[in-house]
Amino acid sequence: MLDRTTPPAAKRISSINFAKAESISLSNGTPVHIIHAGQHDIVRLEIIMKSGRWFETDKGSAYFTSQMLLEGTSGKSSKELADIFEFHGAHVSINSGIDYNTFVVYSLSSKLGEIIDVVGQCLSDPVFPDHELNILKDIQKQQLRINNEKNNFVAGKEIRKLLYGNAHPYGRSLEIEDMGDGLSTDLLRRYYRERLLKDVEIIISGKVTDELLKSLEVLNFLTVGNGKILEHSFGDISRSEATIEKPDSLQSSIRLGRRIIHKTHSDYIGLVILNELFGGFFGSRLMKNIREEKGYTYGVHSSIISNIYDNFWVIGTDVKKEFVKDTIEQIYLEMDRLGSDLISQEELELVQNYMLGHFVSSLETSFALADKFKNIHFFGQDYSFYDQYVDTINSITPKHLIELASTYLKPAAFKKAVVG
Repeated sequence: MLDRTTPPAAKRISSINFAKAESISLSNGTPVHIIHAGQHDIVRLEIIMKSGRWFETDKGSAYFTSQMLLEGTSGKSSKELADIFEFHGAHVSINSGIDYNTFVVYSLSSKLGEIIDVVGQCLSDPVFPDHELNILKDIQKQQLRINNEKNNFVAGKEIRKLLYGNAHPYGRSLEIEDMGDGLSTDLLRRYYRERLLKDVEIIISGKVTDELLKSLEVLNFLTVGNGKILEHSFGDISRSEATIEKPDSLQSSIRLGRRIIHKTHSDYIGLVILNELFGGFFGSRLMKNIREEKGYTYGVHSSIISNIYDNFWVIGTDVKKEFVKDTIEQIYLEMDRLGSDLISQEELELVQNYMLGHFVSSLETSFALADKFKNIHFFGQDYSFYDQYVDTINSITPKHLIELASTYLKPAAFKKAVVG
């Protein structure tokens, strides 16, 4: 008989097996990466275009060109396109980012073949109607007006400017004044011709059948690997801090940040573990100090943001104005402690178990498995990264964490933005 008074023995995860992507190509060589997983009749199709903000020479051209793909073709209006996707129970969206733009379709596996021609028309035959662009610009302007009233949004923009400068794609932001008459359909058509579909890969995840893969051949007009790579200067990044006063604000948003090593660096996984300990989860040093002990905030977090061409480490929180100075001092104090005092084995095991458990729970769906593939593939890595990730979590020592903290987690290396 099962004894429910005795908990099962705990065992550290030492290896993790999960479904991995298989890769084929369309007839023209466009890569298709397939994650066969999941029992439900659903798939996610992602058409990933290496044409984000990094590749634009005119502000807003990458964002608006990609968003306009759903605003009409030579044969169908935006409403007709939306009606077709809705009739077939598909959800279609476009994610516009710094490095990539992604055309995403969620659909029943049995229905995707019926709408793939329409997806192809959106990509191959957009007409960029003026009235639809004006509507999109008005929507984006209104969203920016709302966001610019939020201290945390503005602080995020300011810390990126400090790290990269206003001219760099990782530092600049699209502003209302950038969406004037100069941002025209002619400009978008040029970006479409010269860049948007010049370097594309496809990822399909879920219940993927052979018939469904054959239907993707209608996308063989997409191309891969023949788009030019732009180089960007950092502009003026000499400033180390920015303060924006808002007298009516009850709280201030704090952002501390620094550029950090690339994901392919040998120290990277160790830094991810250090970040978790420092401010990455609810039991972190920052949460214990600034939330639990000081009561300054509901939450304080640190994250390593990985982009294709550069990474940065950012710490963020919102506190009352009178606590700003001491909050920053406490963040610096925790940096110094991690670089000088060995953490206990108990605290290390807490972080290790949390990270391994979180990693396992992030592999539960086919779409999550596709995200895991993207997180390595587009950085030039393979699945051995995840073996190394698990191994490093299990083997890292307090001494190694001190070495990493004393090298990378130095208060003087972090720039500061405060809004409020």
